[in-house]
Amino acid sequence: MTNSLKGQSGQILIMVFIALGIVLFTVLFMIGGAQVYFQNASYTANAEKATALAEAGVDKALASLNKTGGSYSGEAETDLGDGSYSVTVTSIDAATKLIEATGYVPNKDQPKTKRTIKINTSRGTGVSFNYGIQVGEGGIELGNRNTISGNVYSNGSVSMGENDILTGEVWVAAGIAPVADQQTNCEGANCTDYLFGRNIGGQDRLDIGMSFRPSVTDKIRKVSLKIKKIGNPADVTVRIMGDDNGKPKKNEVLATGTLFSSLVTGAYGWIDVTFSTNPQLSAGATYWIVIDTSSDLNNYWSWQNDLAQSYNNGQPKWSPNWSTGNPTWNSLAGDLSFQAYMGGTVNSLNAGNNSVIQGDAHANTIDVFQINGDAYYQAITPGSRVGGSFCPNPKCHPGSEDPAPQSFPISDANIASWKSEAEAAGPIFQPTCGSAIPWGPGKYTGNLILNNTCSIKVKTPIFITGDINMGNSNTFTLDSSYGAGSGIIILDGQAKIEGNTNKFLGTGIGNSILVLLTTYDSRTNGNEAIEIGNGSNTGVFYADKGIIEPGNGNDFKEITAWKIKITNDSFIDYDTGLASILFSSGPGGTYSLVRGTYQVK
Repeated sequence: MTNSLKGQSGQILIMVFIALGIVLFTVLFMIGGAQVYFQNASYTANAEKATALAEAGVDKALASLNKTGGSYSGEAETDLGDGSYSVTVTSIDAATKLIEATGYVPNKDQPKTKRTIKINTSRGTGVSFNYGIQVGEGGIELGNRNTISGNVYSNGSVSMGENDILTGEVWVAAGIAPVADQQTNCEGANCTDYLFGRNIGGQDRLDIGMSFRPSVTDKIRKVSLKIKKIGNPADVTVRIMGDDNGKPKKNEVLATGTLFSSLVTGAYGWIDVTFSTNPQLSAGATYWIVIDTSSDLNNYWSWQNDLAQSYNNGQPKWSPNWSTGNPTWNSLAGDLSFQAYMGGTVNSLNAGNNSVIQGDAHANTIDVFQINGDAYYQAITPGSRVGGSFCPNPKCHPGSEDPAPQSFPISDANIASWKSEAEAAGPIFQPTCGSAIPWGPGKYTGNLILNNTCSIKVKTPIFITGDINMGNSNTFTLDSSYGAGSGIIILDGQAKIEGNTNKFLGTGIGNSILVLLTTYDSRTNGNEAIEIGNGSNTGVFYADKGIIEPGNGNDFKEITAWKIKITNDSFIDYDTGLASILFSSGPGGTYSLVRGTYQVK
C-alpha cells in the first residue's frame, strides 16, 4: 500500500471516530434531556398530587369541623393514595377559623414534594324563616292599607283593619297555655348527662322515652326538652305515644314532631317541639315523650337527668329500637327534664271592610270581608265571603281542626351561644362611620346611638347590652367576606329606629341577610321591643318575647315577634329564599369556606 492510501485510510478512520463521537454526544444529550424532562414531569406530577392531597386535607377539616361542632383541631399525618396530608386548624375570631393543610409525596418524614393550602372557614347555622310574618301568642294587630306579601303564621289572634291585603295563606294556631301542665327541671348537684344516639358502655341507647300523666283532659300543644348536643347530629323525630304496661305502646303513636338540631347547642337549653296534630290526652293516663335517633359515634345527644327523681308522675326508659317487632325498653335512674303544655286559648281571624286574604285562611273563628282561597274553621260569621260567595260553598270547610302552634326558628340556646361567641371575641366600642375596617365581632356595652347618615360595615355576632337608637339614613352592611352567609346583631334592650331610610343589609350575595334580634321582653311591661319609623326602612327583625311596631311605608324581608302591631301603609315583602339562609355564626352550625382566602405555596 502506498503512503497516499495509508494517509487516506487514516483520515477516514478519524472521520469515523468524529462521526461516532457526534452520534454518541447526540444520544447522550438526548438521554440527558429526556431525563431532565422526566424529572420535571415527575416533579410536576408529584406537585399536583401534593396539592390534591392538601385539598383533601381541607375537605377532611371542613367535614370534621361540621361533624364535631367546631372542636376539630387537625391531625398530624393521614395516609392517602400515593402520599399523606397533615392539618392544623386555628381560630381567627369567634366566627372564623384558618385551615392549613399540607400534602406530602410520598410522606411527611421524607417528602420529595409538598404543597400547603391555607383557607378561612366561617361557621353557620341553618335558620328557616318560612313566613313573611311569624308571631307568637301576642298575635297581630293591623291598621289600614297594609300589604303582606307572603304567608303569615300566628300563635295568637290576627286582627286586620280596613283595606289590608295578605297575599299568601294565613294560619292562626290554637293558643298555648302560658304554664306547662307537667314538668320537671333539674337544678343543682343531682343533675347529670344522659347520653343517647350512640352506643354508650355497650348499650345501644338510640330511642329515649320519658313518661308523664297530665292533670287535665285536653289537647297537648307542645313539649319542651332540656337538651344539648355533641357534634352536629341530624334532626330527629319526637313522638307522643300511649302506654303499654309501663313502656311506650308501639302501635299507639298519637302525635309526631321534629327536634331541629339547629336549635340545640353544646349547652343545655329548653328546646320547643311542636306537633303536626294536637291529640286530646286524658287526665291521669300515662303517655310517653319518645325521641327516635340513629347511632353516630361522633354526633349524638344528651338529655339532662335528675338523679334525685323529683318527678312523681313518670319515669324514663331507653330502647335500641322502639319500632322493632317486640321492642325492649330498659329502665334508667333519674328523671329527664321536660315540660308538657296542655290546652290553651281559642284564637280568631278578624278583618274590617275591604280587607282581602288572597290565599287560604285557617283559624278557629273567622270574620273576614273576603277570602279568595279556602277557609278552614270551627265558626265563621255570615258576612264572610269565601271564594266569591258566602258559606256554605265548596271552599268552606267547617269543623276543621285548629292549626297546631309553631315553634320559632331561633331558640334561646342559639341566642345564648351567639352572645358567648361575641363575648369571646372581646369588647368593641363606638363604630366609626364609613370605616373600611368592619365593626365586630364582639360585645358592645351600653346604648348604641347613631344620629344620621352613618354607614357601618360589620362582622358578627355582635352583642349590644343596652338599647340602639337611630336617626335617619343609617346603614349596617355585612362584610363581603361572608359571601352568601348571613349575620346577626343581638341586643338586650329596645331598638328605636325613629327616622327613615335605615337599613340592615346582607352582603348582597345570594340570600345573605343581616338580622337585628332583641331579647327585650314586652310581655312584662307592654312596651315595644322594636319600634320603627316611617319610610324606606328595611331589614329582618326578630323579637320572640317582644312587640314589634314596624311603622308606615317600609319594606321588610321578614318579621318575627311575640306580637306585631302594624299601623298603616306598610309593605312586607317576604323573600322565599329566607327559608334556606345560613347564619355566618351560631351554635352547632355548618362551616363553609370563605371565598377569596385560598392560598397555595
